[in-house]
Amino acid sequence: MITLTRDDLSYTFLPTGDIFEFTHESTLINQFQGNPVDGSANNIYLRVHTEQGISSYPLLGIRSGSKLSHSQDQLIFEGSIEAISYRVTFAPARDGIWFWHIQLSGSGETVDVVYGQDIGVAGKGGVLANELYMSQYLDHSIWEGTNGYAVCSRQNQPQGMAFPYLQQGVVGTRAVGYSTDGMQFFGVSYKGSYVPEVLSGNLQNSNYQYELAYTALQTELMTLSVPAEFAFYGLFRPTHPAAVTELEFQAELQAAYDEIDWSAGEAVPSRDVPVLSTDIGAPYVSAQWTQAEIDAAYPNRKLEEIENGELLSFFTDEHVHVVLQPKELLVERPHGHIITTLLDKSQVDNNLISSTNYMYGIFNGQTVVGNTSFHKLLSTPRGLLNIQRNSGQRIYIRLDGVYRILTLPAAYEMGVNFAKWHYQVEDDLLTVTVFAAAGQPDVALQVQSKLGRAYDYLITNQLVMGEHEFQHPVRVEARDGILQVLPDEASVQQLPYPGLHFDIQLPGTAYTYSDDRMFYTDRQPRNGTLLTISVTQSASFQLVIQGRLTQADSLPLVSPYTPETEEALFKGFYEAFTSGFHLQLDGEEQSRIDILNETVWWYTHNAMTHFIMPHGLEQPGGAAWGTRDVCQGPMEYFLMTQHYELARNVMLKIYSHQLWESKEWPQWFMFDQHPVQAHEWHGDVVLWPLKCISDYIKATGDYSILEEQVGYHHLADALPSQRTETVLEHVKAAVETIRERFVPGTSLINYAGGDWDDTLQPADEALKTKLVSAWTVALAFQVIRNLSQVTTADAEFSASLAVMAEEMKESFRTLLIKDGVIAGFAYFQEDGSIDYMLHPLDQQTGIHYRLLPMTRSIIAELVTPEQAVANFRLIDEHLNHPDGVRLMDRPARYEGGVSTIFRRAEQAASVGREISLQYVHAHIRYLEASAKLGEADRAWEGLFQINPINIRQSVPNAQLRQSNMYFSSSDGNFPDRYSYQQNFDQLRDGSVEVKGGWRLYSSGPGIYLNQLISAILGIRFSDEELIIDPVLPASLDGLRFTYECFGRPLTFVYHIGSGPARTPELHAAGVAVTGQVLSNPYRPGAVSIAKNNLLTLPGNELHIYLAQ
Repeated sequence: MITLTRDDLSYTFLPTGDIFEFTHESTLINQFQGNPVDGSANNIYLRVHTEQGISSYPLLGIRSGSKLSHSQDQLIFEGSIEAISYRVTFAPARDGIWFWHIQLSGSGETVDVVYGQDIGVAGKGGVLANELYMSQYLDHSIWEGTNGYAVCSRQNQPQGMAFPYLQQGVVGTRAVGYSTDGMQFFGVSYKGSYVPEVLSGNLQNSNYQYELAYTALQTELMTLSVPAEFAFYGLFRPTHPAAVTELEFQAELQAAYDEIDWSAGEAVPSRDVPVLSTDIGAPYVSAQWTQAEIDAAYPNRKLEEIENGELLSFFTDEHVHVVLQPKELLVERPHGHIITTLLDKSQVDNNLISSTNYMYGIFNGQTVVGNTSFHKLLSTPRGLLNIQRNSGQRIYIRLDGVYRILTLPAAYEMGVNFAKWHYQVEDDLLTVTVFAAAGQPDVALQVQSKLGRAYDYLITNQLVMGEHEFQHPVRVEARDGILQVLPDEASVQQLPYPGLHFDIQLPGTAYTYSDDRMFYTDRQPRNGTLLTISVTQSASFQLVIQGRLTQADSLPLVSPYTPETEEALFKGFYEAFTSGFHLQLDGEEQSRIDILNETVWWYTHNAMTHFIMPHGLEQPGGAAWGTRDVCQGPMEYFLMTQHYELARNVMLKIYSHQLWESKEWPQWFMFDQHPVQAHEWHGDVVLWPLKCISDYIKATGDYSILEEQVGYHHLADALPSQRTETVLEHVKAAVETIRERFVPGTSLINYAGGDWDDTLQPADEALKTKLVSAWTVALAFQVIRNLSQVTTADAEFSASLAVMAEEMKESFRTLLIKDGVIAGFAYFQEDGSIDYMLHPLDQQTGIHYRLLPMTRSIIAELVTPEQAVANFRLIDEHLNHPDGVRLMDRPARYEGGVSTIFRRAEQAASVGREISLQYVHAHIRYLEASAKLGEADRAWEGLFQINPINIRQSVPNAQLRQSNMYFSSSDGNFPDRYSYQQNFDQLRDGSVEVKGGWRLYSSGPGIYLNQLISAILGIRFSDEELIIDPVLPASLDGLRFTYECFGRPLTFVYHIGSGPARTPELHAAGVAVTGQVLSNPYRPGAVSIAKNNLLTLPGNELHIYLAQ
């Protein structure tokens, strides 16, 4: 490493001259840590303009061919390109400034220079944990001065108490172009080509606030009839508390530049500078398949996605999703998949392996056993564009004498436990398959030539053995043909799993292993994290990764795994775990029925990944249960599918993590042996375990769970307590915390640390006690009322809860509904007066309507039928959009990222996730409220507004997205928050496109399936009863739904007539079936059948007659 320092800044370069990292104390200024093979994500490009076009040349690092020298305070890159000589000098200066000084001389060539720099500008841990998230909070502002454009980037989310700031521009010439996100600079084709798209044209001169903060600047054209001399600069400030309103620090910048001597000085040529081996060639992108080749490979297709006459993706009859290369070149978010070992049907099992793969050639990444944050074998691919090709596991194939990394295939298949890449290699077809074993924490990589042709391969693996790459030494030991990968000795002593290790085997295949040395001409190793496995002249081989949490002996595999066998085991498990779910209907709705059948299969995969191996594609870290998350998606899924034993064990684990000191729950907690949890929680978090326990008891009749002895966890060290109490005592303690938070003189629970919408955390501490969220109160009412119904064995406690619920209802109706509109928030002044916020009377935020209390108050049966109708009228008038319902009628005001009322809502610079306001989770709860009211058409259509499969058929302004992954938000395609504020109404008329947000890591898939089955198809379970309560439109007349109930497969046949809504009538084998009619305050109620009666019905069909 080469490290230059000045003041409190440290500039660390690789021996190649590429940036490894720029830091100020704990702040990481760049975003990607460079490596010797890829170089750095940053560079400076000389572009030569001729009549034939633009030729571009990197000037820095291993891919430049520059000669590197350095002095004590400068790093110098020199070389020539055609007849042009260049010299680039990197020099730290005073006042947190650095320069890239450029000298060019030539013979009249027309050139310009493009500068690109990835930026983190946040705490190093945060950037390494999730660079996408940190980029969302970097506010870029562009200012034009005497030297053209400069880009100022302020980190809006406080890093400790600071708001780091970076300014970049030029001195000595003019910057005539700029861009701010890597998507603009590299483009989606970079995933396969490794060539930045922007180099063949001009920078866009637009500010795109997205998820890869990357500043680019383009100089004006210059003619090298005389030498040119200028510099790009970076200026860092540890904090910039105010919003950026002008271009600052110009005097300091010029003074720092003027005092540097740019002559050669006493620079010393760098020794042993790595040079890339000529054995490494260009990336390999498969030829795209013709329609005839697609037909031959996949004769049976359904749910085809076609754009402009071109087939992009489809599903097969075996629930396999296939994506063709043209689609991958149209989407910003690369197609990816997470595979895991099968979970235990009854216990929470941490001894599982999980691995992430991507279509662009990550075959295994984020490969972990157990904890998804701390137990990584292989590194996580960073960013969305395949910028660092040494991440995860990659394959190089030797073609025409050089090794070429496999990137984009012709087709990419995904099954729940596998992924396949099909590469056309001349007349051969190379298929790479990655799959998870069903019964062991093993993942296998299989490579096979269709023609049986032998090739040479390199399989590179970036090892982590901890949380992040480059942080821990890794041990690799060869034993009896097994490569064992272990943490370093120091880490082992600190792990709660001291036996953690991974075994790598290639059964029946000869191989050699090394590090990264073969990538350089001198064959010397540089990157200690890279494990390279070489397989020569093989037509087929399998590499198996085995994750182990204990020091059990590693045993050689007798033979390779058979992918078809493992796939069959997964298929059998999924068919059983989904209770045999299947819908059938001939006619116009058949396509949508197919969509739902695929959705149940894939959302089960998504939900169980979120449950047992918590992480997602855009959120690779996690390893923890969000308290409110695990109490919703997973628990609702287990109850709707009658996996009661698993639900019970999850419930007890949740209660064991109640905090001893506060009797509330942390926002999130790790559920394995790692003592890690959040030290704060939002005001609604305490409610979810309480809701969960009552839902569980209502569904199962298992009152004995209240008598189970369960411990607590401590707040300070996250360790379990010695003392245990019954679950009922846990419940009583939690209820008491709710009482203690009532606003004086009311039965309204205060806001505390926030509510479900994480972006609306209060910026002012006073809001925590004086502000009330109407949504939280509605949820609290529902929870307390339901608890009163399941705790009747303690008559006094049950009665007190019933009184408490009635008092909450009275306070809600009299204090939180003003002029017929439920306020989003109510602020209680010292004199007892109320300021209504997120309400038509709100003059402070400009936001007048909030979705959450309108839907939750209906779900909870808290409001009158008249108010429920009014709620939906307001939703239709102010919150409904073509892509779903939005959380509020306007976004929170954005003024440079400085918070005044709310934190993240006013800090996020990007229009994504909750900021987009169409958070899919909330839309699903809107469907729940729709079903509660009997709004059949609304509920049915709403399912497809948020379903990724062929979404453009339901949402014409939707951009393409991955079809088998839950997306957590629908984001307006606005470049920044200011455009979003100004043009928000375009979301209502559909004139702006909407994009899919982060994928998979959400409780949403489980909730979606629960609403589909329990609320819309209307099949749910209560203590020894089946409740039938469908809310379906007339277009579904004749629908057949097969599902297992109390262990018996049944087919429900829906007969939907016209006329006023009524309680369903039931028939089996032509005979009327009687049941108990249940009440619903908003419409005719459901009917319930006793379990014993259901199990003795003649035949396997139950006919349901209803009207809509």
